Formats: sequence, structure tokens, C-alpha cells
Amino acid sequence: MEYTITELVSKEMIQQRVSELAKEISADFASKKSVLPPVFICILNGSIHFFSDLVRSLDIDSQIDFIRLKSYEGQDNTGGVKVLKELELDLKGRHVYLVDDIIDSGETIREALYMILSRIPSSVDVVTLFEREGGPTSEYTGFVIQDQWIHGYGLDDNGLFRNISNIVYKDFKKD
Repeated sequence: MEYTITELVSKEMIQQRVSELAKEISADFASKKSVLPPVFICILNGSIHFFSDLVRSLDIDSQIDFIRLKSYEGQDNTGGVKVLKELELDLKGRHVYLVDDIIDSGETIREALYMILSRIPSSVDVVTLFEREGGPTSEYTGFVIQDQWIHGYGLDDNGLFRNISNIVYKDFKKD
């Protein structure tokens, strides 16, 4: 099946939106008057680029942690969510920001929230670069997209395309 690669979101659009999200989150957290810095948790592997750019753009000090959850084999997400790396920080009484690349079915976010909420944080906000129109939503969202299989900026296709700096999708030609 033939296809062309089509750009959906440019590198410049991503960087602009990440900067806007960082300013919004920084202002919202500052209004909470917490004595403890927030904890930003990255869901590996897909959100690593988004997460890194986001936390470097914050106007507040923070701590970071990582979890690794796997819900896809290729484009199939019917096998459930597997935990490959657990949290390390104590989250009790902390404001937590859970950062992921995309909300698809919501299964990965639900599993991550279960892990986080079991550690009794003060609050948890979900930050995603993408969410699908009509699907589950987050408190902070970069872009809303249609039902496309996207790649780039950390999002992969069987482990490939994570390194490209924009977001693309395969536009399949109809015969």
C-alpha cells in the first residue's frame, strides 16, 4: 500500500505551544502557594521530547520522575497496559503533573493515575501534547487531532520516527 508522509504540526508550532503550556502551568502552580515544588512525571518512551522541552520551559522549580508503561504492540492496544518502570519519588502531599505524548483510549493515563493516586498526592493534573477529538481529555492539552496515527517528536511507529522534530502522518493513497 502506497502512502506519502504529510506534516500535521511543524517544529515551530510545537515549540510555541510547549512554551504556552509551560507558562500556563507555571502560573497555575504559583497560585497554589505550595511550599513544596511540584513533581513532573514523564510517561516513557513517547513523551520524552515533550517532557524535556516542557520542564526546561517552566518558570518554577520542580522535581521529575519517570514511569514506563506499554500499551501498544505496533498499532494494537488490546493487550492491556504493562508497567515496565515504577515511580521512585515520594508523592505524598505533592502537586503532581503527569506528562504524556497523547491520550488515545485513556488506558495508559488511567493506569498511571492509579499508580500516582495510590501515593496520596495533594493533586494530579494531566498534561498531554495531543488528544483525539471526542476522546478522553487532560487538564493541559497541546493539540487536538483527528483519528490519525501520528509520528515524530517522540511518538513512534514500531519504535521508529521518534527522532523527527515535527509531527507527521502517513497519508495512504486510495486505489
